[in-house]
Amino acid sequence: MNTKSSTSRLLTGLAFFTAFLPLTFIFSSDSVQMWLDTSYNYIVWVVQAIVLLLLLLNKIKPERKQLIALAILFFLVPFVFSFNDNEVSFLILKHYASSILSWVIGIVLLSKLLFGTNFKPSH
Repeated sequence: MNTKSSTSRLLTGLAFFTAFLPLTFIFSSDSVQMWLDTSYNYIVWVVQAIVLLLLLLNKIKPERKQLIALAILFFLVPFVFSFNDNEVSFLILKHYASSILSWVIGIVLLSKLLFGTNFKPSH
């Protein structure tokens, strides 16, 4: 089994999961809340910080198309908005830590794309 390929796939899957993690929500008895609006918001930050550390410390690079998709995803997720009864709420305006972590992860992915030359061939 090729451990480099499986590690790259695992890291890419974890990054995709982490990109969508700030958009998760929970159902309470009277409403639907984003997970970042609850007292468990630190879980999102911890997972984002773990992925950031893994990307910084890991020399394995995903495929070029995956890096582009992940970088775009991490840059755009903080601009997501939700509708409440009388207002529109942007993620970037309420949750600074998650937005900054998303952008830093996107920057790391972009730097791997721009400064890395050892890409796996994409099929």
